[in-house]
Amino acid sequence: MRLANWREALAAEASNLFYDLPSLTPWTAEWFDCALTLSRYRRVFGSYPNLRQPKTFSEKVIHKRLYDRRPLLRTVADKVAVRDYVASIVGADTLPALHALATDPEAIDWGALPARFVVKCSHGSGYNLVVTDKAAFDVDAAKATVRAWLRSSFYRYTREWCYRDLPRRVFVEEFLEGPGGTVPDDWKFFVYGGRAVYVQVDRGRFTDHRHSFYRRDRTPIDVRYLCDNLAEPPAFPANLEAMFDLAERLGRDFDFVRVDLYNVGGRIVFGELTNYPNAGLMPFEPASVDLEFGSHWQLPSRRQTAQRGARDERSAADRKSTAT
Repeated sequence: MRLANWREALAAEASNLFYDLPSLTPWTAEWFDCALTLSRYRRVFGSYPNLRQPKTFSEKVIHKRLYDRRPLLRTVADKVAVRDYVASIVGADTLPALHALATDPEAIDWGALPARFVVKCSHGSGYNLVVTDKAAFDVDAAKATVRAWLRSSFYRYTREWCYRDLPRRVFVEEFLEGPGGTVPDDWKFFVYGGRAVYVQVDRGRFTDHRHSFYRRDRTPIDVRYLCDNLAEPPAFPANLEAMFDLAERLGRDFDFVRVDLYNVGGRIVFGELTNYPNAGLMPFEPASVDLEFGSHWQLPSRRQTAQRGARDERSAADRKSTAT
C-alpha cells in the first residue's frame, strides 16, 4: 500500500475509535445506539420520543431502529443483496443493469465500462459517484474515493442497526437517463403493511435538490421536509398506478418501508428499499403531517417481530436454495 493510502487508513481508524469502543459487545453496542439515537432526537425535536406509545412517523422510525431486529432489514439495506430480493418478488427486469461488482476498486476493469455509469458501495447510504462522461473521468481519484468508502462504516456514525457489519463491496450500475441527459426524478413510495399511501417526488438530487409529497390520488401535501418543495408539479407518468402497485408488492413483507423507484420513458426501475427515512431525525413542517404519516403505520409487537424474523430466515434459506 502506498504511503498516502496508509495515512488515509490511519486517519479513518483514528476518527472511528470513539464509535468503535462501545461496539465491543452486543450489549454495549445496543446501549450506545439507544443513548446516541435518543440524544440526537432530543436535539432535533426538543424532547425525547414516546417509545411506549409512538404516534408520529418520526417516533415510529426511532422505535423501528431500536427494537426491530428482523434479518430482512439487513438484507434490503445491503445494496447488492437487495437485488436478489427484488428479483425474487417482481423479477430482475426491474433492476438497473449491473456492470461490475468487487471488494476492491482495483479489481474493476474501468476501461470496459460504458460511457455513463454510477459507482456505489453496498454498505450504507450516500456512497454514489455519478459519471456522465467517462472521457473526463479521473479513475485514480475515483479509486481513492471508493477506498475511503470501503474503509468507512455507515453504522458507526448513524447507529442504524440494519447497516451494522454489512459486507463492503463496490459496484457499478447503469446510468439512468432522464430528460436532457440528467438524473431522472426519484419516486419514493411510503408503503405501510403492503399499502402504498404517499409518494415523494425528488428532483435535482446532485444539483438543486427539491421534492414534494402527494397522496395516491395525486393531491399535493402542504409540507416541508428536508428541503424546499418543487417549483412546479412533476409530470406524473402514465403508468404511475403501476408504480404504486409495484411498490406495494415490494413492501408486502414490512410494517413500513419506503420503496424508491425511477421511471425512465415508461420503464419502471428499482432504486432502493429504505428502512429508516432520514433516520427518523428530520422534522416535518407542519408537525401535523408527522402525525398523519405515522397514523397509517401499525407497529408489530415484539412477539410478532420475532415471528417475522424467523419467517425471514426461512425465506432467505428458500431463496438461497432456489438460486443454487
